[in-house]
Amino acid sequence: MKKKFEYSHVMANYEDLRNERTDWEAEYRQISDYLLPGRGIYSTYSKPRKRKLTSPKVVNNSGEDALYVLTSGMHGGLTSPSRPWFQFGWSDYRIDEIEPLKAWLQQCSEIIHGFLHSSNFYSVMNSFYVEYAGFGTGCEYVGEDSETDITPYRFELLTAGEYVFALGAEGRPSTFMRTIFLTPRQMVEKFPDTVSSETKRKVKANDAGTDKSYITVVEAVYHEPYGDKPFTQIYYEVTSSTGQTSKGAEPKKPLKMAGFYEFPYMVSRWGTIGSDTYGIGPGSRALPDIKRLQEMEKAFLMATHKAINPPLNAPSRMKGKLNTLPGGKNYYANPAETVNEIYQVRFDYTGVGGAIERVEQRIQRNFFNDIFLTASRDPNASPLKARQVDVQDQEKMLRLGPVIERLGHEFLHPLIERCFKIALRRELLPPLSPELADLAGDFTISLISPLATAQRAVALQGIHGFMGTIGQMAQFDQSVIDNIDVDEAAREIGDIYGVKLGVIRPEEDVKALRQARAKAQEAEKQKQEQVAMAQAQSQMDVDKATAQKTQSEAGLNLLEGQQVAQDMGVM
Repeated sequence: MKKKFEYSHVMANYEDLRNERTDWEAEYRQISDYLLPGRGIYSTYSKPRKRKLTSPKVVNNSGEDALYVLTSGMHGGLTSPSRPWFQFGWSDYRIDEIEPLKAWLQQCSEIIHGFLHSSNFYSVMNSFYVEYAGFGTGCEYVGEDSETDITPYRFELLTAGEYVFALGAEGRPSTFMRTIFLTPRQMVEKFPDTVSSETKRKVKANDAGTDKSYITVVEAVYHEPYGDKPFTQIYYEVTSSTGQTSKGAEPKKPLKMAGFYEFPYMVSRWGTIGSDTYGIGPGSRALPDIKRLQEMEKAFLMATHKAINPPLNAPSRMKGKLNTLPGGKNYYANPAETVNEIYQVRFDYTGVGGAIERVEQRIQRNFFNDIFLTASRDPNASPLKARQVDVQDQEKMLRLGPVIERLGHEFLHPLIERCFKIALRRELLPPLSPELADLAGDFTISLISPLATAQRAVALQGIHGFMGTIGQMAQFDQSVIDNIDVDEAAREIGDIYGVKLGVIRPEEDVKALRQARAKAQEAEKQKQEQVAMAQAQSQMDVDKATAQKTQSEAGLNLLEGQQVAQDMGVM
């Protein structure tokens, strides 16, 4: 086994990566306290106690509400289970124009969508967006489930503080490490051949506490070859609170070693500063306002309590006897002795309430709530006003453009690619004929969800603007329309919207349809010409007959005239 995979080296590497994460961990803890109670694991070698879903530091939960509006909008707008949100295409446009190959990729996309539906993908993704937007970094494990043919995938969400990673030269994680807490029974199930005999004995004897005690295991994934696989996975059991073994102890043996064809842990950052490893997100930006909001809400509540139940001055002899309940009675020996307020509470409820509302609005803007919570439009609004609202909505969508691009590059594209290759290796995708397989090349992944399409709609605006301008120019010179390939424009618009191949006819079908239409039109034209010719011939025959009749009548009239003239002696 390589030295890099020895226990001492793995644990030293783990400690180095944990030290690098220290600066972000301090902020993670505050986000856990003020924004995401119950999320985040910061105990390294011991299982944390049961986490509470509420925090005593949170009085006003507007920050958490705003975060969930953002995450629900992203889940529905990027990876909605109710509609396809990605499609495949060929990198070479010449291959992409071959309809059978394009249809094969479309069929593969539909199959993978079905596998994702039957797995736990969508339930995990909703929580991923919470981690991603709240802590600025999200992580999800994409595993291969070999126990069922219903779905080949298994997904797992990791929370902040539970993992560390290092980036490779390409900017993607090349080293990933985490701690796992397993009961003895889980250890025997996961590592049946390498778990200690003592653990096996406890499970077999069903000792008390077997399912309540936990064993710490460190998992590491390196970009190092394991056989024909480019990534190596290794597990070690941690036996001390520091993770280190005592000097002179025998080298620890790994619980398990395996390999991956693709990196199984998908990590994405909302945004980074320079070459930082971990990201910052809306949760980090909104944290100062969230903390300020708690202070203002506490002051508001304190002022309300003081106004309702103010501090009092009372005679010393009434100690323990003062009744401040509604309708309460107090008896005085000396009428001059009274109970008074220490001071009058003069609190600007309206002003402070407005200040709190402004802070809440800033928090909502930090979480892009203005994008996902748009007010209902006035049905009686003028077309100009409706157009202005559309433009404003598009501008808001563009604010999420960099985030969506980064999420696609770092998370969604690698996740879909791994799912595709797992299904391909397990022969769950339809086979390609040898002729088509020889033509196939690298494929690309395009996001066609509503949010992703809104970013690509900028290109659609260009097409619409170009078409409109050409239409105006055509009023002066019709020949300018010759510059437009309408078929190509229609296919480009279909690609932007992610329209399926079955909706857009293949080019061969379009040509055949047009040829049939041209033949039908030509036949109809010939038929009309034949009818016109028959009508013309018939009219000519009628005209000829009429002329002959006229000439015949004219001849008879001439003869009759000559006879009359002879009878009268004129001729």
